[in-house]
Amino acid sequence: MVEDKKAVAEALALLGQSRIASNLNQLAYHANIGLLIEDDYTKSQIAEANEYLQSIRTLLIQALGKN
Repeated sequence: MVEDKKAVAEALALLGQSRIASNLNQLAYHANIGLLIEDDYTKSQIAEANEYLQSIRTLLIQALGKN
């Protein structure tokens, strides 16, 4: 049972506004073919995706009443 429907809605909104899936897929593809460029832009994009994932994880844990 969902404890906090607002937290679930916020998590889903974060997923909707992010391009995490697309970005991770592109990173994995380029890493697999040996073309991942580790410049400041790429590192900042990875950091941004990580921040979104952390926020989503926190909201989902709260929504499940596990905090």
